[in-house]
Amino acid sequence: MTDPAVLPETPAAPLPDAPGGTAPESLTVRALEADAGLLDPLSAGTTAAARSSDAAYLRNLLEVEAAWTAVLAEAGMTTAAHARAAAAAADPALYDLAALAHAGQSGGNPLIPALKAMRARAAEAAAAATPASSGEAGPGIDAGAGIHVGATSQDIMDTAMMRMSAQVAATVLADLRAAVAALAELATRHRDTPMVARSLAQHSLPSTFGLRAAGWLAALVQAGERLEAATAAPPLQWGGAAGTMAALAGRVERAHRAGTLDAGTDVFALVERLAGRLGLSAPAGPWHTNRMPVTGIAAALADVAAACGKIANDVLLSARIENGELGEPLAAGRGGSSAMPHKQNPVLSVLVHSGALAAPGALAQVLTAAGAANEERPDGGWHAEWPALRQLMRLAGGAAARTDELVSGLRVNTGRMAENLHRVGPLLVSERLMAELAPVLQEQAGGAPGSGKARLQAIVDRSLAGGPDEPDFRTLLREELPASVTDEQLDGLLDPANYTGEAGALVDRIVAAAGPFLAAPSRGTAGPAAGAD
Repeated sequence: MTDPAVLPETPAAPLPDAPGGTAPESLTVRALEADAGLLDPLSAGTTAAARSSDAAYLRNLLEVEAAWTAVLAEAGMTTAAHARAAAAAADPALYDLAALAHAGQSGGNPLIPALKAMRARAAEAAAAATPASSGEAGPGIDAGAGIHVGATSQDIMDTAMMRMSAQVAATVLADLRAAVAALAELATRHRDTPMVARSLAQHSLPSTFGLRAAGWLAALVQAGERLEAATAAPPLQWGGAAGTMAALAGRVERAHRAGTLDAGTDVFALVERLAGRLGLSAPAGPWHTNRMPVTGIAAALADVAAACGKIANDVLLSARIENGELGEPLAAGRGGSSAMPHKQNPVLSVLVHSGALAAPGALAQVLTAAGAANEERPDGGWHAEWPALRQLMRLAGGAAARTDELVSGLRVNTGRMAENLHRVGPLLVSERLMAELAPVLQEQAGGAPGSGKARLQAIVDRSLAGGPDEPDFRTLLREELPASVTDEQLDGLLDPANYTGEAGALVDRIVAAAGPFLAAPSRGTAGPAAGAD
């Protein structure tokens, strides 16, 4: 029986174009050495993490190349056999990720070694599939000739990143919709459950838990709508080496002269066909150094992390023993302490909170890189985007998944909410008393401007400063008020549950406004969900 902590070694394939002196001649990859999320418990094991893995990105790279070859074959600019060979070579299982990552150092990106390896795999596939006598694409014929025609590395990598972003967004949106649905039910159920509102961390006014949950819901909906807008049809990248499409234009011109390409088909028509195949949009032109598509997606992902983080922060505070209003879903083995057996740590909220803290830094890196893009092709800013954008995908994906779990099983202690609501006593409705009773006290004092507010403030101050033998606030107030204000009226004014304003109506409005987001079909899948199977 194999010890799971001692995994067998797998020799890596030879490293193409490996820079001398930067790695051992023979690279050995152990499964244990792969990034499994040991230091990233927020996203570990999530679909978003799988869809943003190295394997998922490689699959997108290969599928973009294969799709382009298919477009060219359909247009008559390469052969159907070339397209079949490219499709066969688009299987990421045929490649050694560690070898490609290492070889990518030579050219500054992983597409260069991946393209070399893909062409070799395409040749192998063509040789195995077609007899040499056919003259179509057997031995001796370059089966990789139809791959990467007229493209540059950034075209393929940006396009693959857009596809991967949309694939990750699809699972983030699914989790957000599930969380919004759970919050809609929670907010409606607790529409009129009174609790204390807190401003600047202090008790302020009465509110309802339904309104707080509705506020969480509204933020998730807004973040989800922004992410959906940014990834519904992200743009293809296609410009060639310097953004002029010169290489592709030359190929098209030669094909027109040779009569192998329809006269009505130009470079833009080909690019539009590729975009359609990949589930992307075809922009008016390339965006090699206009990084707005990337920053838009990055900002939307950061919004998701922030909206989820707000919920986590509230739960962390409300789950404290001295507060006790909320509790995380119970699950066997979750939340335990290695040193204190009595503790039940709110780990879901802790993880989501960590994502909200990390996302701004990753977004700042993407924005800084975008501002550093220079001339027609960036010289480092583009490279700095990759890890930061992927981190944002994982942070948002992990936050959405954990938040869905958190709110779907959130435990609400209405008794503690009522207890905390009355902890400050009638002073919690002092705002209302100023509006309702200050005019009465002012009239009683002869109508001097401001006298009513001053008298009421004096009663509040005396109550706050009073010792154990001092009359309570209601008694002090009753002593000052005229008989025209009955005890029943006074008790109604002092009851915090009677001063929640339009909280219930706000809950109804916010829940109703979430309807279109909940009902909208999932978009932004951009082809198959690479890495999810």
